[in-house]
Amino acid sequence: MIIKRLLLTLFVCTIPNLYAADNNTELKTISGIHNAYKNNTTTAEQLTRTYIDRINELNPKYNAVISIEPTAIEQAKQLDALFKAGKWAGPLHGIAVLLKDNIETTGTLPTTAGSLALKNNVTNKDAFVVKQLRQAGAIILGKANLSEWANFRSSYSSSGWSAIGGQTHNAHDVTRNPCGSSSGSAVAVALNFAPIALGTETDGSITCPASVNGVYAIKPSMGQVSRAGVIPLSSSQDSVGPMAHSLKDALAVLSVIQGEDSDDVSTLNVNRTLDGIAPKPSLRIGALPASKFTVATQKLYAKQLQTLKDAGHTVVNVAVKDDLSTLYVDEYAILLYDFKAEINHYLSKTPTQVTVKSLDELIAFNIANKQQEMPYFEQDILQQANAVDLSEKQQYKSTKARYRALAKRAISNLYRNNKLDIVIAPTVSPAWKTDLINGDNFKGSSSSLPAIAGTTHITLPVGKVSHLPVGLSVIANQNDEAAAYAYAAIIDNVLGTKKPE
Repeated sequence: MIIKRLLLTLFVCTIPNLYAADNNTELKTISGIHNAYKNNTTTAEQLTRTYIDRINELNPKYNAVISIEPTAIEQAKQLDALFKAGKWAGPLHGIAVLLKDNIETTGTLPTTAGSLALKNNVTNKDAFVVKQLRQAGAIILGKANLSEWANFRSSYSSSGWSAIGGQTHNAHDVTRNPCGSSSGSAVAVALNFAPIALGTETDGSITCPASVNGVYAIKPSMGQVSRAGVIPLSSSQDSVGPMAHSLKDALAVLSVIQGEDSDDVSTLNVNRTLDGIAPKPSLRIGALPASKFTVATQKLYAKQLQTLKDAGHTVVNVAVKDDLSTLYVDEYAILLYDFKAEINHYLSKTPTQVTVKSLDELIAFNIANKQQEMPYFEQDILQQANAVDLSEKQQYKSTKARYRALAKRAISNLYRNNKLDIVIAPTVSPAWKTDLINGDNFKGSSSSLPAIAGTTHITLPVGKVSHLPVGLSVIANQNDEAAAYAYAAIIDNVLGTKKPE
């Protein structure tokens, strides 16, 4: 999801209790699943079949999953055999994972970014993060639906729509939007199609869908996780991150997928410490204003802040004082430049069966296939990107340096000037009604500063407005990810047990 201010600046469905995995909360977490394996109450094969049955039953209503990996059952059988032989594959032994369908995998499944232009994009190679998952014992279950081209196609798109997968629906109310672009990943976890999913984010694409579907998620800091093997939007801001039923599980997956990768230079010489911060009995928490969010979200946030105060923490109302007037215009310029350069490079390297080899050809393909590709919204962002002059490298470099420094400085000043341990804010307002004609109706977001600065952004599902989840954002200071993880756990422990509504 690219926040719309950059561009233009029922039935009420409860989650059906169809299977034991849905009724048993222990089978939603890594430790619970591992305990079940070790106690011989289920096997990886049985649980994987349960997920596939559940997807087959419910996915036609939600459109969260594009494809199921044909080898998923065989992967599970191999892990069961390993366990029977007294061996354990790794920290994610027998844990099923769904991947956003812009992440490449070995085998027969294409990686489509939701576009018919890539319906034959069978690269038969694993992205770096997928290699890491397999080495840790995870089962690659399939591909999740997404906003087509990571929602960088139209300024009035509907998040969660792709020509390949159709419109994804919110897990808590099918008339509501799932946000995006990692829509299917968040909905799939919320519906327990898998305990873990990976999403990607440029600005809000992990945190927003996680928030409105009520799951935990981490948008990692720049360079923490490799993007090699992921269809790009912008190397300046793209991240790959986990979604899960608990913060502990999201961190466990992050510890697996992170790592240095020579195919992504941003990962070189990066500190990846996930722990080591001593617990604090009382945090000094900076609460960003909620005035841009819905009134109901503001009321929920006020209750959450009071709950934190009642638990013994100091809550300070803070605001960004830096001048951000150029930030979002600069961000959009960088994304347009990056997308043209990087999608042209990606398409030029696709297998021979993919006939679209450039952004120019993609635009022509969408026009030629307008009935399927553009029944609701068109491609003004693709056209704007295609008009960018890539020879203007000096202007690009200066703009990039300016906007990145401004975002980093704004976050650092928040922490330093207010002597804070951690910064929080609502992640996004509750899910809006899906509108395929007029597009998304965002009411506030906390994603842009950490997305541009390249700092960690965590969202916690610790409250609801009516039946709709509203996430709480935890925004890390620069080079202080471990503190953010530790303090997010403290906040989650306070709010997660009480869940103000």
